[in-house]
Amino acid sequence: MSSSDKVPHAVADLIAYILVRFHETHRSEVPELVAQARVLADAGVLPELADHLELMGEALEEHMFKEEMRLFPMMEQGGGTLIDLLLDDLEREHRAHEVSIARLEELLAQLPATPGAALLAAGCRKFVDDLLQHVAAEDGDLFLRFGPRRTTAVGRVVQP
Repeated sequence: MSSSDKVPHAVADLIAYILVRFHETHRSEVPELVAQARVLADAGVLPELADHLELMGEALEEHMFKEEMRLFPMMEQGGGTLIDLLLDDLEREHRAHEVSIARLEELLAQLPATPGAALLAAGCRKFVDDLLQHVAAEDGDLFLRFGPRRTTAVGRVVQP
């Protein structure tokens, strides 16, 4: 997180922060990035970038929906017997986001040096930075408030 972001201490406040700072931001910015990438794709420029951004947006929306409908309410009520399974699932999805980010960066490196491509690349870099901060806020703070985590790398679970 940037030094200007003050991270709340209480679980409910941290959840509210994540919802506003990350979920709302992703929901407003990702569709714009997809639309920009589609304009480039329609001009024959890297159509796989638009497809990848669209898939990333869909995966992220599903992930945020799980958090908002299942995880966050459970956390606000102090946890629950299934919270570890849900956290493991969401952490695996975080690792999948990281893989998607790596592919996005590969695609961005292939963009031509045009104003439209530069604008898209800048927006994608902001999205990547926001997404990495989002994952860090959850994995490195919020999730740890409900016990030590076991998921380390892409989908790999280590035994305690």
